[in-house]
Amino acid sequence: MKFLEELNLEEGRTLTMDCPVCKGKKKFTATRVEDAILYNCFRNSCTVKGRRKVGRTVESIRKKMNGQSAVRKISEFEVPEYFSHDLTDCDEFIMRWDLFNIQLFHDVKNDRVVFPIMSKGKIIDAIGRSLNTDSFPKWYKYGNNMSYYAYRGDGVDRNVAVVVEDVISAITVGSHFPVIGFGLLGTALQQEHLYTLSNFDRVIVALDPDASKKSLEHAKDLSNYVSDVRVLKLTDDLKYKNIEDFKKLEEVLNG
Repeated sequence: MKFLEELNLEEGRTLTMDCPVCKGKKKFTATRVEDAILYNCFRNSCTVKGRRKVGRTVESIRKKMNGQSAVRKISEFEVPEYFSHDLTDCDEFIMRWDLFNIQLFHDVKNDRVVFPIMSKGKIIDAIGRSLNTDSFPKWYKYGNNMSYYAYRGDGVDRNVAVVVEDVISAITVGSHFPVIGFGLLGTALQQEHLYTLSNFDRVIVALDPDASKKSLEHAKDLSNYVSDVRVLKLTDDLKYKNIEDFKKLEEVLNG
């Protein structure tokens, strides 16, 4: 696939063309994301797919120097003044989900437990969970810098991600297994998710039981960019720490 380097794709652009291997008409796509090209042939009988690192263009270097990114432009996130370090009113929630070692805030204005999203030691976004069962929406994202929440437990050195729906599930799986808990903040799999997850050696899709169809769809999409993709069929959401589900995940990790 050396010809990919000669495509001269601009960052963020996707090219659709005839597959150079199986010759399938308009079946091959290549997307430039920063210094990599994600490519895939959508013909079922063709195995062409992957991620190829390519050199940066002059324009991409210029954008990088100016703090821009083709993946997502990170704007300054200003922590709201109503975010408090006093978590007294969050005690019950923290105990229920075993969040004692997680950095949190209390949104005193909207009564939410807030999970900051960090990058290079800075808060770049945040997502809050309502403490009031009658409040809507249940989850609320305060900025637009990140489309996912990733949690890595202490001492994790395995290049494995477990894809879940929400923040608490990501923290749960990342705390109990040597993996990265990757919360989609919903059920949709976005381009940014594909790009980030393409860096992992193995990805396990473990959405809630009522999203089993989505799990299969996501696994199919991810298999175009990740060599080892598995689907975990759950009895319950992983944040509930169902013993059978934990055993299933352990078996997949050791398999």
